[in-house]
Amino acid sequence: MSEQYIEKALSKAAELGVSDIHIALTSSKSYRVEIENDEVKRANTVVSRRFVVTVVVDKKIGSALTSLIDEKSILSTVEKAYRLARSSTPNKYWSGLPNPKPLPKVGGLFDNKIVNLEAGDIVNVARGMLETALAYDERVSVSDGVVEASIREVTIGNNRGFLGNEKYTSISAYLSAVAKEKGEIGSYSFAGDASRKYDIDFDELGRKAAKLAIESLGARPIERFTGTLILDYDVASSIFLALSGAYNGENIWKGSSPLRDKIGEEIAVTKLTIYDDGILEGGLNSSRFDYEGSPRQRTTIIENGVLKNFIFNTYVARILDKEPTGNAANLLSVSPTNTVVGRGDMDEDEIFSEVKRGVYIRRFSGDIRFQDGVVSGVAKQAFYIENGEKKYPVKECMLSGNLYEMLKNISGISKKIERRFGTYVPMVSVENIAFVGK
Repeated sequence: MSEQYIEKALSKAAELGVSDIHIALTSSKSYRVEIENDEVKRANTVVSRRFVVTVVVDKKIGSALTSLIDEKSILSTVEKAYRLARSSTPNKYWSGLPNPKPLPKVGGLFDNKIVNLEAGDIVNVARGMLETALAYDERVSVSDGVVEASIREVTIGNNRGFLGNEKYTSISAYLSAVAKEKGEIGSYSFAGDASRKYDIDFDELGRKAAKLAIESLGARPIERFTGTLILDYDVASSIFLALSGAYNGENIWKGSSPLRDKIGEEIAVTKLTIYDDGILEGGLNSSRFDYEGSPRQRTTIIENGVLKNFIFNTYVARILDKEPTGNAANLLSVSPTNTVVGRGDMDEDEIFSEVKRGVYIRRFSGDIRFQDGVVSGVAKQAFYIENGEKKYPVKECMLSGNLYEMLKNISGISKKIERRFGTYVPMVSVENIAFVGK
């Protein structure tokens, strides 16, 4: 049925004489359960369908959408997009949609176990996760949390001959907890996970959130010093996601990335390798094709410390005389897929053992700017380290550094890789970070 609607829209566009037409039909269904203040508060079922049409007339681009999926609404949406295009200003950089290319095979994107879940199942999962956290220790309370299961179908078509359809499933969960004792309130913890498969250990997430909350009790202030920063997996994920803005081709073109002219240069320690992997099996951001219909791929960004590539859609790639990498967020914008950091050669204990003086952080709240590299904010769920030992939890402290200097000052990368939503990252230690007690 999706293909029939797309064919009708293509025929209507041909009658109108458009240069290019791109169509995206998406449908989704999700069950979402929210936890708040130690209770399961809300359960929602959300069903969505969107038919988005983008047409180009003499380099003038117009888009329109409808949530009514019937022939009359779809043809009307094509006409509306056409009128909007006719009244728009020409985009001098537009050079057309991509021609179809062979698509890769990508496994692990769909799980019937998620499809067969019902709303009551998600409520039970959320309740069990919550109860596990609260049973861990009477000092623990849960501030908020979510469990959500989704099924999504995407069909993309255009007048260049591309027609692709794909179905995905996903399930995600998180809990945030805090511990209180004798008037002291610890640092809020966070434990979360997401997967294409029904393979999350929800009870373990509950235990982890509670355990992290308890461990933050008894926090002490620290004095100002410069030392080693150990990034737990959640914080490492934030750092490397921020870095993706610097190798995004859209930012390269617009001149906002300091990596613009550094292809082939060593920008990080030799032990660091990063991929943008849109075909990772089971990857949360994996698919056979991107929004414009270009094939996804695995792109090496940094290899042994050397900057190798940027990521592009067709629009930006043609402007810069490059090849697209399957990273179209839409026809004009670029986004990363799965950010994968190569595993290192150290156990977690080894990373800690080499720290003379430093801070281990499990949450970070602040700025990580790819434009100038500024890293500044508050370290939370943090521990002071001295001579390889975690001495005590730290009251929230400020840290400051520079993203690009941090890449060159990495001293340790763990063998272990953990999934953090759309990133796959190790634990990382970085030297020469300034810490200031609050």
